[in-house]
Amino acid sequence: MAKHFRNALRDLFRLIRYRFLLFAGLLPYCLGAAIAYRSVSTFDLRLFLTGLIGIVFTLVGVEAFNEYFDWVLGTDRVFQQDPKPVTKKKLHIGIAAFAVALLFAVYLTSRVGAGIFIFAAAGFVAAAGYLGPPLRFAYRGFGEVVIALSYGPAMVLGSYYLQTGQAALLPAVVSAIPAIFLFLIAIINEVPDFLQDNLVGKRNICVRNGRERTVAIYGLMSVVLYITLALMASAGLLPGACLLILLTLPLMRRNYSIARAKLDAPQELSGAIRGTLIIYVVSMCVLIGSFIAPS
Repeated sequence: MAKHFRNALRDLFRLIRYRFLLFAGLLPYCLGAAIAYRSVSTFDLRLFLTGLIGIVFTLVGVEAFNEYFDWVLGTDRVFQQDPKPVTKKKLHIGIAAFAVALLFAVYLTSRVGAGIFIFAAAGFVAAAGYLGPPLRFAYRGFGEVVIALSYGPAMVLGSYYLQTGQAALLPAVVSAIPAIFLFLIAIINEVPDFLQDNLVGKRNICVRNGRERTVAIYGLMSVVLYITLALMASAGLLPGACLLILLTLPLMRRNYSIARAKLDAPQELSGAIRGTLIIYVVSMCVLIGSFIAPS
């Protein structure tokens, strides 16, 4: 029994250790709580930690489902001579994780209100349907939008609601920043996988537009991101300290230049992908810190 338990923990760790979406999802959750703290001076640590655990289980379920259905649909087998099979054990891990997350959602709904269950239900549909049948958003051209909405408005507003028991305009507006960031991360990650995604029928932005246009979209949305940030700060929707994020503009420009230079060798895009992730993490930490800092 102990050996099986250790093996299960080892498999779980292997599943999540390199999964950027797992950690990416936690930052918007923290941002929603930070906005609630600044706006209405409320922060319930017990609710925050309970919700955080529920989110972690949800994101583990997402990663397990994605890995399993990528294998079933053939994405992870393209161009691999001897791929290691992904068994139904991974699917069962995902189902178990979602079941645990559901228990947390039910508990929080009883504590805070029905809004929590609405956010949880929407999150489950997005998570399970990203690759899983019958929805398969990623194969129908909606994958990037689902990622942006799930890790942007849904996560920030859900966390805000958990702390305050109500929805508000400010977290909805501010959530555009992590939404755009996650959209950028999603599309730049698609460029190296263009050929295998095309072969298995995954109709994402890169497959539909090609590598060059996808990198152009990445550059355009990067500009939109910084303009949105500046406009929010000038309108008083963001604390002034958030303007420090503008200092990352040269690095984002460098990511775009790398992506354009490596169009003929997309497997060498790791620098641009890593750079985008670094900017995201730094920017989200600045956002969160600015909202909880004394005004």
